[in-house]
Amino acid sequence: MKIIYWDDLIKEENIYPQGTAVSIGGFDGPHRGHELILSAVLKAAQRKAIPAGIITFFRSPRSVKAGSTYAGDVSTLEMRLQKFAEQGFSFTVLIDFSADFAKMKGAVFFDILIKTICIKYLAVGSDFTCGYRHDTGVGDLQRLARERGFCFDSIEQLYSAQHERISSSAIRQAVEQADFTLAKDLLGYPFFLDVAKIVPRRETAVWSIEKPAVTQILPQNGTYSARAYLQTGAIIPVQVKISDTLLEVSKDTAAPVPFTAETLIHQLEFIRKE
Repeated sequence: MKIIYWDDLIKEENIYPQGTAVSIGGFDGPHRGHELILSAVLKAAQRKAIPAGIITFFRSPRSVKAGSTYAGDVSTLEMRLQKFAEQGFSFTVLIDFSADFAKMKGAVFFDILIKTICIKYLAVGSDFTCGYRHDTGVGDLQRLARERGFCFDSIEQLYSAQHERISSSAIRQAVEQADFTLAKDLLGYPFFLDVAKIVPRRETAVWSIEKPAVTQILPQNGTYSARAYLQTGAIIPVQVKISDTLLEVSKDTAAPVPFTAETLIHQLEFIRKE
């Protein structure tokens, strides 16, 4: 999958002259609520024989707006990009949600996208807005699609079996409350904590991770049974202790393979709170 940075994109024209099918959003997860949107884009791309793409952000715009009060992302950028590639997307445009970008009007944003990646199909959620002070919504995109000659779909929200709107916010709340079963139901797969790029402090057989190094949402302080997915491909049971400042990962007594300070952990999957 090709990665295109926004700052590079705006210098180009007609990168995909044949046209593209795309969606735009934070896609934090991505989760089950995104499935209908992403599926619509992939089907349109196949039908029209054009590349399928995602326009998204390095980090959720919400994290920028909320600042220090932001609880954390559902997934890291690397996790999202892996999901997009696995689903069959040809490219992803990555945007840094800076103060300057936040001031851009929606009409200007879409004018750039139409000129550079030649949108032929666009699908977004029914509550989609973009642009300075949310100046562009679904109604505006319907008019723009007619004027600029591309197909547009507004996809309705998806709800869980418990009649809960599937959203990144609902997943954050589930993880924070240590309801990992609900988080899995909303995501469509288990919640994973990506620690591959975090440098831990290693002491004997305990991994210590500074909390500020973690950009994802964390469950409340406590001790958790979890699974560690190692760089070697092995999966072992571990115990994770979360405090105000640290995550301490130690081997469960039932772990079938050695766990030392040199063990390289790729991801952690929380099972339950002890």
